[in-house]
Amino acid sequence: MAIVKIPKKLKDILNILRNGQIEEGLEQLDKIKDFEVQKAIVKAEINYFKGNYQEALLYDEQALPFDDQWYAGNILTEHLFAYSYSSILSGNFLQAEKFLKQFLLDKEKRELPEHRVNFYRHQINHHLMKLNGEKKIIIDPKELVIIENGNKQEEFVEQLKKYRSKLDYNSVEGAEYLLNFMFEKYNTISALEYYETYADKIKNEDHHISAARLYVKIDNKQRASEALLRFSCKAWFPVEHIQITPMKLWMFEDLQPIFTQELKNKILYSSKGNQ
Repeated sequence: MAIVKIPKKLKDILNILRNGQIEEGLEQLDKIKDFEVQKAIVKAEINYFKGNYQEALLYDEQALPFDDQWYAGNILTEHLFAYSYSSILSGNFLQAEKFLKQFLLDKEKRELPEHRVNFYRHQINHHLMKLNGEKKIIIDPKELVIIENGNKQEEFVEQLKKYRSKLDYNSVEGAEYLLNFMFEKYNTISALEYYETYADKIKNEDHHISAARLYVKIDNKQRASEALLRFSCKAWFPVEHIQITPMKLWMFEDLQPIFTQELKNKILYSSKGNQ
């Protein structure tokens, strides 16, 4: 099955949904003929964020087997994270294990390029490990740690001068470049203070997520939630039209303490995707 072209009418509905007008968008989506895989992807995303995990899992089980309809591969990968974690939250272990094993078996039976088969084996086998209670799986994002004695501020100023000489340390552009290094090598509190100075203008998605993860570690849930809302409503941008929510958030298990239903509702019903 070839990837289908998304018509303007459907794109408009997806924009409505991304804008947080969920009920109106769903009503219009149900009136669209065909595009069943795309509809299932959208409804899975909405139900994950609504906390309707059983419904979300069912919609993903309808859509995931049609991997050639998923456009960019990272969208499918993000859904797999949501699928396995939501299966754990809802106690749906047996059904999830059965589905994932069948999903992989179907891919191995098809005449796919070896690298694609290996990708599915790697992903599915590690999600099965998650279902079995294993922690710190290879596919999980790298853990961030609290740093008390890291590099000095002057070292980052010199780094900027050496590798990005046209950028100013006291600017959004300078922060965009340096924060990746600061979150890993600078005093954590100082790095977060530097982040906050430019946070509302930072476009790099990873900076907001890293800030949120570090705020969770220092037990500042309010700041962590604010960082996630910045990511979701100001920085996140869909790779494809079919994305209506920042499913990337389901990849970070350390964010779960702040990923409350209240926060998920705020994200779902807010305007997203740099519209």
